[in-house]
Amino acid sequence: MNQNYNNAVGNNADVDLGLRSFMLGTYRYMAMAMAVTAGVAYFGGQAIQANPQLMGILRNPILVIGFIFAIPFIFAGVGRKLPTMSIGGVQAFLFGFAAFMGIFMSAIAAFVDPMIIAKIFFMTVAMFGALSLFGYSTQRNLSTFVKYAFAAFLAYVGLGILGMFFPSLSPFAGGVFGTVVLIIALAAISLITAWETQMLKQVYYGNAGNPAMEGKLAAYGAASLLLAFINMFQILLSLFGRE
Repeated sequence: MNQNYNNAVGNNADVDLGLRSFMLGTYRYMAMAMAVTAGVAYFGGQAIQANPQLMGILRNPILVIGFIFAIPFIFAGVGRKLPTMSIGGVQAFLFGFAAFMGIFMSAIAAFVDPMIIAKIFFMTVAMFGALSLFGYSTQRNLSTFVKYAFAAFLAYVGLGILGMFFPSLSPFAGGVFGTVVLIIALAAISLITAWETQMLKQVYYGNAGNPAMEGKLAAYGAASLLLAFINMFQILLSLFGRE
């Protein structure tokens, strides 16, 4: 009996070490992708300052709406093909997506005080880290609640789109209405972030012992976490980034 117990403990320790390695790999990918986003945003911001007409392209409603609607389809498409994709293909998706996000973050880099960007960035890092730790350690199944978070976040995105045509409905216009919408959106993306971390644990356990698939899932998960981080950053910037 003691031998069986020791074997069980040993197996659990191996799984935990594997999970730790998988999660660290995911966050390493995310950090590298974030660096790509920041670099593209910086140089894009410099280009906008030199050629202000570029701002009109980034704020084109058709382009922005197309990008917003493309994101879930792109993620779903890559997710379906993940088992047959190479690790290089998934990495290309991750860093290509990070660069594309950097293009849309260029407007922030061009016109927002770098000190404010730094303040909100570190605020986002602290919040994101706390939520990831919660999602990793909690025993409660967050899937029960996350559907409401997705509904709330989609409503926020919908108001953002309407705000391009009807500025009074924009959550970024300020005022009590905009602040309430942003707070709800922040709560929604916070729960989504914790849930995504919990889901990463589940997909790891479902693919433990398959190093090739684990590597692809780490890169794919990093892209999803990067999107959550950027959304959180933008909401916090709208709430606390005013000079």
